[in-house]
Amino acid sequence: MNYNDLKRILLFKKPSRVIKFREKKIFEMIPELALTKGFEQNNPWHVYDAYEHILHVVDGVPRDETLRLAALFHDIGKPFVYTEDENEVGHFYEHWIVSCRIFLEFAYKYKLDTTLRNNVYNLINFHDFNFYTNESIVRKVIDEIGIENVHSLYLLKKADLLAQSSEYHYLLKDLELQEESIKRLIR
Repeated sequence: MNYNDLKRILLFKKPSRVIKFREKKIFEMIPELALTKGFEQNNPWHVYDAYEHILHVVDGVPRDETLRLAALFHDIGKPFVYTEDENEVGHFYEHWIVSCRIFLEFAYKYKLDTTLRNNVYNLINFHDFNFYTNESIVRKVIDEIGIENVHSLYLLKKADLLAQSSEYHYLLKDLELQEESIKRLIR
């Protein structure tokens, strides 16, 4: 399997089905993804293991190479940073840093286009970033990801939230308000 095969799979209407069908070959391409299968997150936010969560997010973003790649890699670093607190609740502090590193290794190995690589990297890097901060921090992040990618970031954030426990889906309104406030800042 090569990158073009993976890209074709990612652009299916529901790529999770094909990913599961071609799992062995995909795990050979992305061995870190195999580590997410069966990896229980032990966290009230999550109702799926890390792999199923990732696949739900991949299915949940629009059919776009950048978004689907970001979704595939956004939580791939979780098994490497997993800790449990005194109540045996799982945490994944700064998992996006490891996810970004894993994605970059993949991107360089498969010689992905620089723009694609940078855009996917930024989406992964900021998918858990809370934009309710001061204006200078928001502007810095926007400078980093690019104004044209703000909506894509929120599409990823929305799909990520929808692939978590429905108990937290009320936060979708929060995401909409965040995106609107950022749009007002950049006008």
